[in-house]
Amino acid sequence: MRRSPAMPVLFKEFAVQMRGSRAAILIAVYVGLAIVAARLLYGIVTAELDRGAPLLAAQVGQVIFIGLSLGLQALVVFLAPATTVNAISAEYERGTYTMLLTTPMTPLQLVAGKLVAALAFLLVLLVAALPVYGVVLLFGGVEPADILRVTATLLVTAVTGCAFGLFCSAVTRQTYSATLLCYALLVSLVGGTLFAANVWSLVNSLGAAPPWIVAANPLSALASALAPARPPASSLSGGLRPLVLLGLLTSGALGGGAEGPAPLHRATVVLYGAVSLLLFWATLHLVTPVRRWRLTTVDAALLLLLLGYLVLAYGSRGWWLPGLLGAPPPA
Repeated sequence: MRRSPAMPVLFKEFAVQMRGSRAAILIAVYVGLAIVAARLLYGIVTAELDRGAPLLAAQVGQVIFIGLSLGLQALVVFLAPATTVNAISAEYERGTYTMLLTTPMTPLQLVAGKLVAALAFLLVLLVAALPVYGVVLLFGGVEPADILRVTATLLVTAVTGCAFGLFCSAVTRQTYSATLLCYALLVSLVGGTLFAANVWSLVNSLGAAPPWIVAANPLSALASALAPARPPASSLSGGLRPLVLLGLLTSGALGGGAEGPAPLHRATVVLYGAVSLLLFWATLHLVTPVRRWRLTTVDAALLLLLLGYLVLAYGSRGWWLPGLLGAPPPA
């Protein structure tokens, strides 16, 4: 069986990532943090009993599910770019990029191989944390639809984060500069959108900010995906209030009254899909050694893919557009 030229890149990246104790330590730390977070959340919620507040097992499961999911999303947001931020720049720094040019490997095969390897490693981390979610199933209160919605948001965030790190690595061709650029933009995105939403609220008599302000924020997207699984606001008298935390991250996107919360996460997923395709396309041209911006058949294929994606997004605007308008999804 003949192997594709992209396979050696994929195997090489797997070997680098999983070699030695680095991967095992990272997985252990990742799962350990999830276990510690679950224990702390359990202790905080059960402390409500000392205040005389009625507490159901389902409410405990909901709070643990919300806290764990937000923690995993925060780790994915900052860890996903780290898996690819040195993928291209390291080739330049080691002097191996010129060797790659002598092989029949194309930019598409190089970029796709590194991206798939990074996504596979992130998937290993997410799968390793799944047993911790078994605690949630013991208490109940979370439906399979909630788990699928949160998982889809995590995976889309991971894909976009890896594509963004790969793009920064190709732009700067230096790992140090790529890391600074990547995390400066990432912190600006996460913190800047929330800051802008707070400023809008202050200027407009403390009213809820429009959801489109935080539509690009991955934490806000997951908070919106978690909204249907939140316990009633009156069920917790003090301590951790998941509804308050989710409301702060979504900045008013949880409105919608009795019909349900606005699906901000749907708009974010659609946006991230388009951004990932554009970042992948830009990275392909940045790693091309000569005639970098010359259009090829790969560009035509990606353009058709992007146009098809935009047509599909337009056709399904009734599914995601309410998330930008702050309205609940149609019944």
